Amino acid sequence: MSAVLSSLDKTRRVKAVRSSVSARVQQAGDFILRKLAQKRKIRRSPLIVGINGAQGSGKTTLVRGLVDFLSDRKVATVGFSLDDLYLTNAEQQKLAVDRRDNPLLRFRGQPGTQDVDLGRATLLSLLANTGPTHIPAYDKSLNAGYGDRIARDKWPVAQPPVDVVLFEGWCLGFRQLDAREFQAFLRGVHGESNLFKYSRKYSDANLADINAGLGVFEKQLYGLIDAWVYMRVSDIDVVYRWRKDQEDQLAESGRPSLSDQQLEDFVSRFMPAYELALKKLDTHGFVSSGLLSNTTLRMHLDMDRNVVACDHKL
Repeated sequence: MSAVLSSLDKTRRVKAVRSSVSARVQQAGDFILRKLAQKRKIRRSPLIVGINGAQGSGKTTLVRGLVDFLSDRKVATVGFSLDDLYLTNAEQQKLAVDRRDNPLLRFRGQPGTQDVDLGRATLLSLLANTGPTHIPAYDKSLNAGYGDRIARDKWPVAQPPVDVVLFEGWCLGFRQLDAREFQAFLRGVHGESNLFKYSRKYSDANLADINAGLGVFEKQLYGLIDAWVYMRVSDIDVVYRWRKDQEDQLAESGRPSLSDQQLEDFVSRFMPAYELALKKLDTHGFVSSGLLSNTTLRMHLDMDRNVVACDHKL
C-alpha cells in the first residue's frame, strides 16, 4: 500500500472514530439529563451513572466527552474509574503472594484487585454533597508498568454541589452467579463449547474467586448507582483488536507499548470474567439503587465502535 493510500485510510479512520464518539456522547448525554431530571423529583443528591464497556470500547473517551457535554449545560459533573480503585502496589504484591494459587489475581485487573471499600466511601461522600470529596487516582505507568495508587494529597478534589457522577469500568455492573448459575457455568467450562475457551485455562477455584469478587461489587457498589450506560459488543474477541489499536497508537507516539505476544497474554487474563458474567448481564440486566425507572441505556457497538442500535431493555 502506498504511503498516500495509507495516510488516507488513517484519516478516514480518525474521522470515523470522532463521528462515533460524538454520537455516543449525544445519546448518553441526553439519557443522563433525563435521568437527572427524574432523580431531582425524588432527591437532591447527585445522579450516579455506571458506565460499562469492554476494554478499548472508549469508556474513558466517553466520560471525557460527557463531562464537557454536561458542563456546557451547567451540570456539575465528576468522573472516575474502577481502575482508580486498584490496590496499591504493595497490597497487590501481597495479594499475589497470599493467592499464589490463582494466576488471575497475580496482577491488577480482575474483580478482587480493587479497594471496594474506598470506592463505596467515595460514592457515599459524593452522594452526601456536603463537603469536598477526594477522588482516588491510579497511575499504571509507575513501578515499571505494574502501577500504583497516587498519593492522596495529589488526588483531584470534587467540590459540592455535584450534579452527576460518572463511574466507569470494564467489569463494573457484572453480577455474581449464584450457586446454581455457577455450576452451570462450570459445566460449560468443562465441556467443549468455544464460549468458555479462556476460562478453561483456569481451575474451578480460580474462577470462583472472580465470581466472589463480583459479589463484593454487587453488595458494596451497585446499590449506590442510579442508572447505567452499557456499550455492548456481540463478539468479545474484538477486545484484542481494540487493544491492538491502542498499543499501535502508543508505539507511533514513541511511548512504550506491548508486543503482540505480550498483548495476547495481557488481554487473555481478563477474558474469563466476560465469559462468566456477560450472559447474566444481558439476560437479567444491572442492579441499581431502585430509585428510577428505565435505568439502562444499552448502546450496541459494531467492530469499529459505531453505535448501530440503542435500547432500554435491561
